[in-house]
Amino acid sequence: MCNFDHPHAAFDRFPQLVRDLETEFGRDGLDAVVERFAEAELGEFVWDGRIAERDLGAYESFDDDEFEGSDLVRILSVFRGRYRVATCVVDRSRRLQMMLVMNEFDDLSSAEFAFRNGA
Repeated sequence: MCNFDHPHAAFDRFPQLVRDLETEFGRDGLDAVVERFAEAELGEFVWDGRIAERDLGAYESFDDDEFEGSDLVRILSVFRGRYRVATCVVDRSRRLQMMLVMNEFDDLSSAEFAFRNGA
């Protein structure tokens, strides 16, 4: 688990996740429980920890009407002490529907470059 401070630590949902799971399940086997929750809900944690977002227009799905009226959004986020840039599909209420692409970065400048340039 990551225990260092970074410039956007307040946006990182990971420390709170660990505290909540420790309260609910105890310390025994905590690392495995945390990993299962983090993996299962990664998209939501990354979406909730976004620092910036950029609208990319309407999401066009040619084979499925499930996401009709959805938008594409690129986000810059932080989770587990790492910066992440993701392209997401959101509904009209700005709720995450799915994450199409996500890349991780160790430093803010690399993440900002990817966020601005679509990498």
